[in-house]
Amino acid sequence: MEVKDISEIAKERKKGQRRIDLYRRENLETWVLIFPPGDVQRMHNHPSDRTYYVLTGRGIMKGLNESHELSPGKIISIPAHEFYEGSNPHDEPMVLLGNSHKATPEDVAKAGGQRNEIDDKTGKRVIFQHGGGQDMGVLAD
Repeated sequence: MEVKDISEIAKERKKGQRRIDLYRRENLETWVLIFPPGDVQRMHNHPSDRTYYVLTGRGIMKGLNESHELSPGKIISIPAHEFYEGSNPHDEPMVLLGNSHKATPEDVAKAGGQRNEIDDKTGKRVIFQHGGGQDMGVLAD
């Protein structure tokens, strides 16, 4: 077993760092996602299911056709391949605990890569093979 103190880990994050990995196991990943006041994460999706539990703060999670207010104690489930965008229009940071299973090769093939975003200028899908920002995205659709 391994125990970690999320509040201490969150204090040690680097400037601009939104995600802090807690555990990366063979079939399960767990992380903390921090949204400072005013932060907006681009509309994107992943090839695996995600859940986010709100530890502190408030924010909004939008899908292509829906929007949900988040606050401490709420949990949200986002199915694989569904586009979503997190944001924090409030004065205090929002801290989420995230979980996902590792995507199967079939899930990654269906998505075309590890992460997809929607390009602000064209509205087209941008495919990333190894996650947003880690490699060059390719326009699709």
